[in-house]
Amino acid sequence: MDFTIDSNTSPELLAKNNNHHRRRTFDSEHEGNVMRGCFETTLAKLTTTVSMVSIFMLSATSAATPAEVRWSQWKTTEVGEKCMADVKSAFEKANSGDTLALVDSPFAGFHDKAIIQYQAKRLPDVLMVQVDWVAEFGDLGMLEPLDGWIEKEPASFMENIPSAFHQKWKGKQYYLPVESGAVALFYNTDLFRAAGISGPPKTWDEFVETARKITSPEKKIYAVTATLQTEPPTNMTYDIYPLVLQAGGTLIDEKSNRAAFNSPEGVKAIEWYVDRVNKDKIAVPGVLSNGEKEKRANFASGNVAMMFEGPWGIAIQRQLNPNLNYAITTLPAGQTTGTMVRGSLNTVTTQAQDKEAAWRFVKWLSGTEGNALWSKCTGLFPARRDVANQDWFKEKPLFQAFVKQMELPNARSPFLRMPNAVQMNKIMTTEVQNVVQGKKSAKQALDDAADEWNRILSSTK
Repeated sequence: MDFTIDSNTSPELLAKNNNHHRRRTFDSEHEGNVMRGCFETTLAKLTTTVSMVSIFMLSATSAATPAEVRWSQWKTTEVGEKCMADVKSAFEKANSGDTLALVDSPFAGFHDKAIIQYQAKRLPDVLMVQVDWVAEFGDLGMLEPLDGWIEKEPASFMENIPSAFHQKWKGKQYYLPVESGAVALFYNTDLFRAAGISGPPKTWDEFVETARKITSPEKKIYAVTATLQTEPPTNMTYDIYPLVLQAGGTLIDEKSNRAAFNSPEGVKAIEWYVDRVNKDKIAVPGVLSNGEKEKRANFASGNVAMMFEGPWGIAIQRQLNPNLNYAITTLPAGQTTGTMVRGSLNTVTTQAQDKEAAWRFVKWLSGTEGNALWSKCTGLFPARRDVANQDWFKEKPLFQAFVKQMELPNARSPFLRMPNAVQMNKIMTTEVQNVVQGKKSAKQALDDAADEWNRILSSTK
Protein backbone atom coordinates (compact mmCIF):
# COMPACT_ATOMS: atom_id res chain seq x y z
CA MET A 1 0.00 0.00 0.00
CA ASP A 2 1.44 3.47 -1.04
CA PHE A 3 0.88 6.76 0.82
CA THR A 4 0.85 10.28 -0.65
CA ILE A 5 1.80 12.94 1.85
CA ASP A 6 0.37 16.45 1.48
CA SER A 7 -0.54 19.40 3.75
CA ASN A 8 -3.86 17.82 4.69
CA THR A 9 -2.27 14.63 6.05
CA SER A 10 -3.00 14.27 9.77
CA PRO A 11 -0.11 13.81 12.24
CA GLU A 12 -1.61 10.48 13.38
CA LEU A 13 -1.68 9.12 9.82
CA LEU A 14 1.84 10.40 9.16
CA ALA A 15 3.15 8.66 12.30
CA LYS A 16 1.38 5.48 11.31
CA ASN A 17 2.87 5.66 7.85
CA ASN A 18 6.41 6.18 9.26
CA ASN A 19 6.01 3.18 11.52
CA HIS A 20 4.84 1.13 8.55
CA HIS A 21 7.87 2.11 6.48
CA ARG A 22 10.29 1.39 9.33
CA ARG A 23 8.68 -2.04 9.73
CA ARG A 24 8.96 -2.72 5.99
CA THR A 25 12.59 -1.62 6.02
CA PHE A 26 13.36 -3.87 8.98
CA ASP A 27 11.58 -6.81 7.38
CA SER A 28 13.46 -6.28 4.11
CA GLU A 29 16.78 -6.01 5.89
CA HIS A 30 15.96 -9.12 7.92
CA GLU A 31 15.01 -11.05 4.80
CA GLY A 32 18.22 -9.89 3.13
CA ASN A 33 20.28 -10.96 6.13
CA VAL A 34 18.58 -14.35 6.15
CA MET A 35 19.16 -14.79 2.43
CA ARG A 36 22.76 -13.71 2.76
CA GLY A 37 23.19 -16.13 5.65
CA CYS A 38 21.69 -18.98 3.66
CA PHE A 39 23.81 -18.13 0.66
CA GLU A 40 26.96 -17.90 2.75
CA THR A 41 26.16 -21.22 4.46
CA THR A 42 25.44 -22.89 1.14
CA LEU A 43 28.62 -21.43 -0.34
CA ALA A 44 30.63 -22.65 2.64
CA LYS A 45 29.17 -26.16 2.31
CA LEU A 46 29.80 -26.16 -1.43
CA THR A 47 33.37 -24.98 -0.89
CA THR A 48 33.91 -27.70 1.70
CA THR A 49 32.43 -30.32 -0.62
CA VAL A 50 34.56 -29.18 -3.54
CA SER A 51 37.62 -29.21 -1.30
CA MET A 52 36.84 -32.73 -0.11
CA VAL A 53 36.30 -33.94 -3.67
CA SER A 54 39.54 -32.27 -4.71
CA ILE A 55 41.41 -33.92 -1.87
CA PHE A 56 39.88 -37.29 -2.73
CA MET A 57 40.75 -36.89 -6.38
CA LEU A 58 44.28 -35.85 -5.54
CA SER A 59 44.61 -38.86 -3.25
CA ALA A 60 43.26 -41.20 -5.91
CA THR A 61 45.54 -39.64 -8.50
CA SER A 62 48.59 -39.96 -6.28
CA ALA A 63 47.68 -43.62 -5.56
CA ALA A 64 47.26 -44.50 -9.23
CA THR A 65 49.54 -42.20 -11.16
CA PRO A 66 49.52 -43.18 -14.85
CA ALA A 67 52.85 -44.66 -15.90
CA GLU A 68 54.61 -46.72 -18.52
CA VAL A 69 55.09 -50.35 -17.53
CA ARG A 70 58.01 -52.10 -19.20
CA TRP A 71 57.28 -55.85 -19.41
CA SER A 72 60.22 -58.10 -20.26
CA GLN A 73 59.14 -61.52 -21.54
CA TRP A 74 59.83 -64.13 -24.22
CA LYS A 75 56.26 -64.61 -25.42
CA THR A 76 55.96 -62.24 -28.40
CA THR A 77 57.86 -64.56 -30.73
CA GLU A 78 55.90 -67.55 -29.43
CA VAL A 79 52.30 -66.32 -29.48
CA GLY A 80 52.54 -63.62 -32.14
CA GLU A 81 52.42 -59.84 -32.26
CA LYS A 82 48.62 -59.64 -32.64
CA CYS A 83 48.02 -61.45 -29.36
CA MET A 84 50.48 -59.22 -27.54
CA ALA A 85 48.95 -56.12 -29.11
CA ASP A 86 45.52 -57.23 -27.89
CA VAL A 87 46.89 -57.68 -24.36
CA LYS A 88 48.52 -54.26 -24.46
CA SER A 89 45.33 -52.58 -25.68
CA ALA A 90 43.10 -54.33 -23.12
CA PHE A 91 45.38 -53.47 -20.20
CA GLU A 92 45.62 -49.82 -21.20
CA LYS A 93 41.85 -49.63 -21.58
CA ALA A 94 41.30 -51.19 -18.15
CA ASN A 95 43.92 -48.94 -16.52
CA SER A 96 43.34 -45.49 -17.96
CA GLY A 97 46.55 -43.56 -18.43
CA ASP A 98 48.91 -46.53 -18.04
CA THR A 99 50.85 -47.71 -21.07
CA LEU A 100 52.42 -51.13 -21.57
CA ALA A 101 55.79 -51.39 -23.30
CA LEU A 102 56.55 -54.89 -24.58
CA VAL A 103 60.20 -55.87 -24.25
CA ASP A 104 60.67 -59.22 -25.98
CA SER A 105 63.76 -61.43 -25.76
CA PRO A 106 64.34 -65.04 -26.86
CA PHE A 107 63.84 -67.63 -24.13
CA ALA A 108 67.32 -68.97 -24.74
CA GLY A 109 69.57 -66.85 -22.56
CA PHE A 110 66.67 -64.98 -20.91
CA HIS A 111 67.66 -66.11 -17.41
CA ASP A 112 71.27 -64.95 -17.70
CA LYS A 113 70.29 -61.69 -19.42
CA ALA A 114 67.99 -60.80 -16.51
CA ILE A 115 70.86 -61.20 -14.03
CA ILE A 116 73.12 -59.00 -16.17
CA GLN A 117 70.39 -56.35 -16.35
CA TYR A 118 70.07 -56.42 -12.57
CA GLN A 119 73.80 -55.97 -12.11
CA ALA A 120 73.69 -53.01 -14.49
CA LYS A 121 70.62 -51.60 -12.67
CA ARG A 122 68.57 -51.85 -15.85
CA LEU A 123 65.85 -54.33 -14.93
CA PRO A 124 62.39 -53.72 -16.42
CA ASP A 125 59.35 -52.97 -14.28
CA VAL A 126 57.82 -56.43 -14.73
CA LEU A 127 59.92 -59.52 -15.40
CA MET A 128 58.49 -62.83 -16.59
CA VAL A 129 60.19 -65.81 -14.97
CA GLN A 130 60.03 -69.60 -14.86
CA VAL A 131 59.18 -71.42 -11.64
CA ASP A 132 62.82 -72.54 -11.44
CA TRP A 133 64.13 -68.96 -11.12
CA VAL A 134 61.99 -67.51 -8.33
CA ALA A 135 64.11 -68.55 -5.34
CA GLU A 136 67.36 -67.66 -7.09
CA PHE A 137 66.20 -64.22 -8.23
CA GLY A 138 64.60 -63.57 -4.85
CA ASP A 139 67.89 -64.26 -3.06
CA LEU A 140 69.76 -62.00 -5.47
CA GLY A 141 67.43 -59.13 -4.55
CA MET A 142 65.91 -58.82 -8.01
CA LEU A 143 62.26 -59.30 -7.02
CA GLU A 144 59.88 -57.18 -4.99
CA PRO A 145 57.64 -59.08 -2.50
CA LEU A 146 53.97 -58.87 -3.52
CA ASP A 147 52.48 -59.70 -0.11
CA GLY A 148 51.50 -56.13 0.78
CA TRP A 149 49.53 -55.72 -2.44
CA ILE A 150 47.97 -59.18 -2.34
CA GLU A 151 46.65 -58.57 1.19
CA LYS A 152 44.55 -55.69 -0.15
CA GLU A 153 42.82 -57.89 -2.72
CA PRO A 154 39.59 -59.80 -2.02
CA ALA A 155 40.06 -63.39 -0.87
CA SER A 156 38.71 -64.71 -4.17
CA PHE A 157 41.70 -63.28 -6.02
CA MET A 158 44.14 -65.85 -4.61
CA GLU A 159 41.56 -68.56 -3.97
CA ASN A 160 41.15 -68.98 -7.73
CA ILE A 161 44.89 -69.45 -8.23
CA PRO A 162 46.02 -73.10 -7.76
CA SER A 163 47.58 -73.77 -4.37
CA ALA A 164 50.89 -74.81 -5.97
CA PHE A 165 51.39 -71.12 -6.76
CA HIS A 166 50.81 -70.02 -3.17
CA GLN A 167 54.27 -71.26 -2.20
CA LYS A 168 56.47 -68.56 -0.72
CA TRP A 169 60.22 -68.33 -0.71
CA LYS A 170 61.57 -67.44 2.74
CA GLY A 171 58.14 -66.22 3.77
CA LYS A 172 57.58 -63.94 0.78
CA GLN A 173 55.36 -64.20 -2.30
CA TYR A 174 57.42 -62.92 -5.21
CA TYR A 175 55.25 -63.86 -8.19
CA LEU A 176 51.84 -64.45 -9.71
CA PRO A 177 51.19 -67.02 -12.46
CA VAL A 178 50.29 -65.98 -16.00
CA GLU A 179 49.73 -69.50 -17.28
CA SER A 180 49.95 -72.87 -15.63
CA GLY A 181 49.73 -76.56 -16.29
CA ALA A 182 50.55 -79.95 -14.87
CA VAL A 183 52.08 -83.07 -16.35
CA ALA A 184 49.47 -85.55 -17.60
CA LEU A 185 49.42 -88.59 -19.91
CA PHE A 186 49.10 -88.24 -23.68
CA TYR A 187 48.22 -91.50 -25.42
CA ASN A 188 47.91 -92.52 -29.08
CA THR A 189 44.36 -93.80 -29.55
CA ASP A 190 45.22 -95.58 -32.83
CA LEU A 191 48.02 -97.62 -31.23
CA PHE A 192 45.82 -98.45 -28.25
CA ARG A 193 43.04 -99.64 -30.54
CA ALA A 194 45.43 -101.72 -32.66
CA ALA A 195 46.75 -103.42 -29.52
CA GLY A 196 43.23 -104.15 -28.31
CA ILE A 197 43.51 -101.83 -25.32
CA SER A 198 40.21 -100.19 -24.42
CA GLY A 199 41.47 -97.22 -22.44
CA PRO A 200 44.43 -95.54 -20.77
CA PRO A 201 46.07 -96.97 -17.62
CA LYS A 202 44.86 -95.57 -14.31
CA THR A 203 47.42 -97.20 -12.00
CA TRP A 204 51.09 -98.18 -12.07
CA ASP A 205 50.14 -101.83 -12.49
CA GLU A 206 47.87 -101.04 -15.42
CA PHE A 207 50.61 -98.91 -16.95
CA VAL A 208 53.06 -101.85 -16.82
CA GLU A 209 50.51 -104.17 -18.39
CA THR A 210 49.65 -101.67 -21.13
CA ALA A 211 53.28 -100.81 -21.87
CA ARG A 212 54.33 -104.45 -22.20
CA LYS A 213 51.40 -105.24 -24.45
CA ILE A 214 51.88 -102.31 -26.80
CA THR A 215 55.69 -102.41 -27.16
CA SER A 216 56.89 -104.14 -30.33
CA PRO A 217 60.60 -103.47 -31.06
CA GLU A 218 60.46 -105.35 -34.38
CA LYS A 219 57.80 -102.87 -35.53
CA LYS A 220 59.68 -100.00 -33.86
CA ILE A 221 56.70 -99.31 -31.62
CA TYR A 222 57.39 -98.40 -28.01
CA ALA A 223 55.31 -97.46 -25.02
CA VAL A 224 57.26 -94.30 -24.10
CA THR A 225 60.38 -92.23 -24.68
CA ALA A 226 62.34 -92.17 -21.44
CA THR A 227 64.19 -88.84 -21.17
CA LEU A 228 67.37 -88.79 -19.10
CA GLN A 229 69.30 -86.31 -21.21
CA THR A 230 71.09 -83.82 -18.94
CA GLU A 231 70.01 -80.83 -21.02
CA PRO A 232 67.50 -79.39 -20.63
CA PRO A 233 67.43 -80.25 -16.92
CA THR A 234 63.64 -79.90 -16.83
CA ASN A 235 63.33 -83.54 -17.94
CA MET A 236 62.94 -84.51 -14.28
CA THR A 237 59.59 -82.68 -14.40
CA TYR A 238 58.14 -85.41 -16.58
CA ASP A 239 59.89 -88.70 -15.83
CA ILE A 240 61.05 -88.75 -12.22
CA TYR A 241 59.56 -86.20 -9.83
CA PRO A 242 55.90 -87.22 -10.42
CA LEU A 243 56.82 -90.84 -9.66
CA VAL A 244 58.32 -89.87 -6.30
CA LEU A 245 55.07 -88.15 -5.33
CA GLN A 246 52.96 -91.05 -6.62
CA ALA A 247 54.99 -93.46 -4.49
CA GLY A 248 54.04 -91.40 -1.44
CA GLY A 249 57.30 -89.48 -1.15
CA THR A 250 58.25 -85.83 -1.39
CA LEU A 251 61.21 -83.92 -2.78
CA ILE A 252 61.90 -81.27 -0.13
CA ASP A 253 60.71 -81.31 3.46
CA GLU A 254 59.05 -77.94 4.02
CA LYS A 255 59.80 -77.77 7.74
CA SER A 256 63.49 -78.64 7.63
CA ASN A 257 64.12 -77.38 4.08
CA ARG A 258 66.15 -80.50 3.35
CA ALA A 259 65.99 -83.09 0.58
CA ALA A 260 63.48 -85.83 1.39
CA PHE A 261 63.39 -87.96 -1.77
CA ASN A 262 65.97 -90.50 -0.51
CA SER A 263 63.22 -92.25 1.42
CA PRO A 264 61.85 -95.78 0.90
CA GLU A 265 59.13 -94.19 -1.26
CA GLY A 266 61.69 -92.39 -3.39
CA VAL A 267 63.75 -95.54 -3.80
CA LYS A 268 60.66 -97.45 -4.87
CA ALA A 269 59.88 -94.83 -7.52
CA ILE A 270 63.36 -94.95 -9.05
CA GLU A 271 63.51 -98.75 -9.00
CA TRP A 272 60.10 -98.92 -10.70
CA TYR A 273 61.27 -96.53 -13.43
CA VAL A 274 64.56 -98.33 -14.04
CA ASP A 275 62.78 -101.70 -14.25
CA ARG A 276 60.55 -100.36 -17.00
CA VAL A 277 63.58 -99.19 -18.97
CA ASN A 278 66.04 -102.04 -18.35
CA LYS A 279 63.82 -105.09 -17.76
CA ASP A 280 60.64 -104.45 -19.72
CA LYS A 281 62.46 -102.40 -22.38
CA ILE A 282 59.34 -100.37 -23.08
CA ALA A 283 61.26 -97.18 -23.90
CA VAL A 284 62.75 -95.97 -27.16
CA PRO A 285 66.49 -96.85 -27.24
CA GLY A 286 68.81 -94.02 -26.22
CA VAL A 287 67.36 -93.19 -22.81
CA LEU A 288 70.50 -91.32 -21.72
CA SER A 289 70.47 -89.04 -24.78
CA ASN A 290 66.74 -88.56 -25.30
CA GLY A 291 65.24 -85.29 -24.12
CA GLU A 292 62.08 -83.26 -24.52
CA LYS A 293 62.63 -82.62 -28.23
CA GLU A 294 63.07 -86.32 -28.99
CA LYS A 295 60.13 -87.29 -26.79
CA ARG A 296 57.77 -84.96 -28.62
CA ALA A 297 59.05 -85.89 -32.07
CA ASN A 298 58.75 -89.62 -31.32
CA PHE A 299 55.17 -89.26 -30.11
CA ALA A 300 54.27 -87.16 -33.16
CA SER A 301 55.67 -89.85 -35.46
CA GLY A 302 52.89 -92.20 -34.33
CA ASN A 303 55.27 -94.96 -33.16
CA VAL A 304 55.23 -94.16 -29.43
CA ALA A 305 52.05 -94.90 -27.50
CA MET A 306 52.34 -92.62 -24.45
CA MET A 307 54.03 -89.42 -23.36
CA PHE A 308 54.28 -87.56 -20.05
CA GLU A 309 53.62 -83.97 -21.05
CA GLY A 310 52.08 -80.64 -20.06
CA PRO A 311 49.31 -78.65 -21.80
CA TRP A 312 51.95 -76.71 -23.72
CA GLY A 313 52.50 -79.97 -25.61
CA ILE A 314 49.13 -79.68 -27.34
CA ALA A 315 50.28 -76.82 -29.56
CA ILE A 316 53.60 -78.57 -30.19
CA GLN A 317 51.87 -81.74 -31.37
CA ARG A 318 49.59 -79.68 -33.58
CA GLN A 319 52.66 -78.25 -35.28
CA LEU A 320 54.51 -81.56 -35.53
CA ASN A 321 51.60 -83.70 -36.71
CA PRO A 322 48.14 -82.11 -36.93
CA ASN A 323 46.65 -85.45 -38.05
CA LEU A 324 47.80 -87.46 -35.03
CA ASN A 325 44.95 -89.12 -33.15
CA TYR A 326 45.53 -88.90 -29.43
CA ALA A 327 43.80 -88.15 -26.15
CA ILE A 328 44.94 -86.98 -22.73
CA THR A 329 44.20 -88.34 -19.27
CA THR A 330 45.53 -88.03 -15.73
CA LEU A 331 48.78 -89.74 -14.74
CA PRO A 332 48.56 -93.32 -13.45
CA ALA A 333 48.46 -93.45 -9.65
CA GLY A 334 50.84 -95.42 -7.49
CA GLN A 335 50.35 -95.31 -3.74
CA THR A 336 48.65 -91.99 -4.44
CA THR A 337 48.38 -89.42 -7.21
CA GLY A 338 51.01 -86.82 -8.02
CA THR A 339 52.23 -84.47 -10.72
CA MET A 340 54.50 -81.52 -11.34
CA VAL A 341 52.98 -78.07 -11.81
CA ARG A 342 54.81 -75.54 -13.93
CA GLY A 343 53.97 -72.19 -15.46
CA SER A 344 55.20 -68.78 -16.53
CA LEU A 345 55.09 -66.15 -13.81
CA ASN A 346 55.19 -62.36 -13.58
CA THR A 347 57.22 -60.47 -10.98
CA VAL A 348 57.68 -56.83 -9.98
CA THR A 349 61.38 -56.02 -9.97
CA THR A 350 63.17 -54.08 -7.27
CA GLN A 351 64.37 -51.68 -9.97
CA ALA A 352 60.89 -50.88 -11.31
CA GLN A 353 60.42 -47.17 -12.08
CA ASP A 354 56.86 -47.23 -10.71
CA LYS A 355 56.18 -50.29 -8.57
CA GLU A 356 52.49 -49.44 -8.12
CA ALA A 357 51.98 -49.34 -11.88
CA ALA A 358 53.98 -52.55 -12.26
CA TRP A 359 51.71 -54.22 -9.69
CA ARG A 360 48.61 -53.02 -11.55
CA PHE A 361 49.77 -54.90 -14.63
CA VAL A 362 50.80 -58.04 -12.74
CA LYS A 363 47.45 -58.08 -10.93
CA TRP A 364 45.49 -57.48 -14.13
CA LEU A 365 47.15 -60.24 -16.16
CA SER A 366 46.72 -62.72 -13.30
CA GLY A 367 43.18 -61.52 -12.63
CA THR A 368 40.04 -62.93 -14.21
CA GLU A 369 39.73 -60.47 -17.11
CA GLY A 370 43.37 -60.35 -18.12
CA ASN A 371 43.99 -64.07 -17.66
CA ALA A 372 40.97 -65.04 -19.74
CA LEU A 373 42.20 -62.83 -22.58
CA TRP A 374 45.72 -64.24 -22.26
CA SER A 375 44.51 -67.85 -22.36
CA LYS A 376 42.23 -67.20 -25.32
CA CYS A 377 44.79 -65.49 -27.51
CA THR A 378 47.76 -67.70 -26.61
CA GLY A 379 45.94 -71.03 -26.44
CA LEU A 380 47.73 -71.73 -23.15
CA PHE A 381 46.32 -73.20 -19.96
CA PRO A 382 44.93 -70.47 -17.67
CA ALA A 383 46.38 -69.65 -14.27
CA ARG A 384 42.97 -69.28 -12.60
CA ARG A 385 40.17 -71.71 -11.76
CA ASP A 386 37.46 -69.15 -12.53
CA VAL A 387 38.89 -68.86 -16.07
CA ALA A 388 39.26 -72.64 -16.52
CA ASN A 389 35.59 -72.93 -15.47
CA GLN A 390 34.35 -70.57 -18.17
CA ASP A 391 32.27 -72.16 -20.94
CA TRP A 392 34.65 -71.33 -23.78
CA PHE A 393 37.47 -73.20 -22.03
CA LYS A 394 35.31 -76.19 -21.11
CA GLU A 395 34.72 -76.66 -24.83
CA LYS A 396 38.42 -77.58 -25.28
CA PRO A 397 38.40 -81.35 -24.59
CA LEU A 398 42.16 -81.92 -24.64
CA PHE A 399 42.68 -79.46 -21.79
CA GLN A 400 40.19 -80.99 -19.37
CA ALA A 401 42.54 -83.71 -18.13
CA PHE A 402 44.88 -81.01 -16.86
CA VAL A 403 42.06 -79.33 -14.97
CA LYS A 404 41.38 -82.63 -13.22
CA GLN A 405 45.06 -83.42 -12.70
CA MET A 406 45.70 -80.14 -10.93
CA GLU A 407 42.81 -80.77 -8.54
CA LEU A 408 44.08 -84.22 -7.51
CA PRO A 409 46.29 -84.62 -4.42
CA ASN A 410 49.99 -83.80 -4.72
CA ALA A 411 49.91 -81.40 -7.65
CA ARG A 412 53.06 -79.60 -6.65
CA SER A 413 55.75 -77.23 -7.89
CA PRO A 414 58.85 -77.94 -5.77
CA PHE A 415 60.92 -75.78 -8.12
CA LEU A 416 59.63 -72.72 -6.26
CA ARG A 417 61.59 -73.95 -3.22
CA MET A 418 64.81 -74.63 -5.15
CA PRO A 419 67.41 -71.86 -4.84
CA ASN A 420 69.30 -73.31 -7.82
CA ALA A 421 66.79 -75.50 -9.60
CA VAL A 422 68.85 -75.88 -12.76
CA GLN A 423 71.81 -77.36 -10.90
CA MET A 424 69.62 -79.42 -8.59
CA ASN A 425 67.81 -80.98 -11.54
CA LYS A 426 71.13 -81.81 -13.19
CA ILE A 427 72.30 -83.53 -10.02
CA MET A 428 69.17 -85.69 -9.92
CA THR A 429 69.43 -86.52 -13.62
CA THR A 430 73.03 -87.66 -13.24
CA GLU A 431 72.20 -89.90 -10.30
CA VAL A 432 69.24 -91.55 -12.03
CA GLN A 433 71.51 -92.13 -15.03
CA ASN A 434 73.89 -93.93 -12.66
CA VAL A 435 71.11 -96.27 -11.58
CA VAL A 436 70.06 -97.02 -15.16
CA GLN A 437 73.69 -97.79 -16.03
CA GLY A 438 74.09 -100.04 -13.01
CA LYS A 439 76.75 -97.84 -11.42
CA LYS A 440 74.78 -97.28 -8.24
CA SER A 441 71.77 -98.68 -6.43
CA ALA A 442 68.70 -96.46 -6.27
CA LYS A 443 69.31 -95.89 -2.55
CA GLN A 444 72.95 -94.88 -3.01
CA ALA A 445 72.16 -92.60 -5.93
CA LEU A 446 69.38 -90.81 -4.06
CA ASP A 447 71.49 -90.44 -0.93
CA ASP A 448 74.27 -88.86 -3.00
CA ALA A 449 71.82 -86.56 -4.74
CA ALA A 450 70.30 -85.58 -1.39
CA ASP A 451 73.74 -84.64 -0.03
CA GLU A 452 74.32 -82.34 -2.99
CA TRP A 453 70.85 -80.80 -2.70
CA ASN A 454 71.28 -80.18 1.01
CA ARG A 455 74.53 -78.33 0.42
CA ILE A 456 72.71 -76.01 -1.95
CA LEU A 457 69.69 -75.63 0.34
CA SER A 458 71.80 -74.94 3.44
CA SER A 459 73.83 -72.29 1.63
CA THR A 460 70.74 -70.08 1.19
CA LYS A 461 69.38 -70.06 4.75
